[in-house]
Amino acid sequence: MGSPPAVRTHVTFKTPRFNQTEVKPHFINDCCFGEDCAAWLVESLQAAGWVEIEPAWQEDWGWQTGGKRGGRKFLISVGLIPEDSPEWLVVVEEHTGFLTRLRGAPGPSLMPDLTQAIHAILGASGEIREMRWHFADCFNRGTSEGAAEPSSPRGPHEVNGPSDR
Repeated sequence: MGSPPAVRTHVTFKTPRFNQTEVKPHFINDCCFGEDCAAWLVESLQAAGWVEIEPAWQEDWGWQTGGKRGGRKFLISVGLIPEDSPEWLVVVEEHTGFLTRLRGAPGPSLMPDLTQAIHAILGASGEIREMRWHFADCFNRGTSEGAAEPSSPRGPHEVNGPSDR
């Protein structure tokens, strides 16, 4: 039996809904935008049944939150990519403990459910536009054009990477 298909874990989108310009006094760095975006995402996920999720905390580049579901842990990172036309980046990661990785076969991933929940939340907001889902390896290499859905398979423009091996 082969490994499960890779999941798109990075979503970019544009919206004027969240603060992109006002550097707050409590920001660690001037680029720590995303506090309101992360809080909204946490609240929306909780309303969608992802109740075991923590309030967001600040990092030196943006905001993060963590949680668990069905015994599986996850981390969500939120930040602003400050280009000419700024866009938001949300990254979802699943955390598997050392012993589980050592033993292998950690069980079904929660990533498809979590990415679909985030997709539904973003899609339901009339203020979110240009939402694109990316595979981590392609996004990190700058070779991703993304796809409209987190479950979309790799397209010809996306170079196969370690997650497909």
